[in-house]
Amino acid sequence: MESVFAIFCERVLDLKKVNYYGEYKSLPVCLIDCVYSLRAKYFAVTVPVVQRYANRYLHGNKYAEGPSLTEFAKEIEATGFEGFAAGVLNNRQKLSGRLKSQVTYDVAKSLLSLGIQSKEDFAQYPNPRLLEYVISGVRGIGPAGLNYLFMLAGDPNRCKPDTHIHQAIRDGIGHDVSDAECQIIFSDAVKELRTDYPDLTVRRLDGLIWEKYQG
Repeated sequence: MESVFAIFCERVLDLKKVNYYGEYKSLPVCLIDCVYSLRAKYFAVTVPVVQRYANRYLHGNKYAEGPSLTEFAKEIEATGFEGFAAGVLNNRQKLSGRLKSQVTYDVAKSLLSLGIQSKEDFAQYPNPRLLEYVISGVRGIGPAGLNYLFMLAGDPNRCKPDTHIHQAIRDGIGHDVSDAECQIIFSDAVKELRTDYPDLTVRRLDGLIWEKYQG
């Protein structure tokens, strides 16, 4: 028997729909999208910030191959956190009292401490738990940011437990749950729904819910 949330998803979502978003090839772009999406309106704030970075360093193509994380860290160091925030990204938003440019830099440095330079390095890292631990140690990166970064780096088995996801769960089962429980509920629902929707992943379900709720 399907769970209540799986039944809800089948009732309110078009689970056959392909929700395609361009895949970033650049890990620095993944970091910027992740950090600048936190506590911000995605289309109004995050998308323009990513495009400004692409205009400056990727000839305007945010889906292009990007610099290594070492090169990215040097880009930020060359301008300073304030210069990168104001002069490159034109955004001075903060997380946990720090400019998001500094949070982004700190995530980059934490990944560099593990020898990660590219999106491929991230996806193929042999110890995901250590990777989670190191990223979570950056002040300002909570469960939503952590899971979203993994999603951007290509992990199909995660959702980003943001306001839309929590609202969908409240609508689906009648009450809210913790961020960790969001992941469990989504994973269980996808396992149940895959019989009829074999291409469904947690990431795709997240995208379908986000499309429904963001408007």
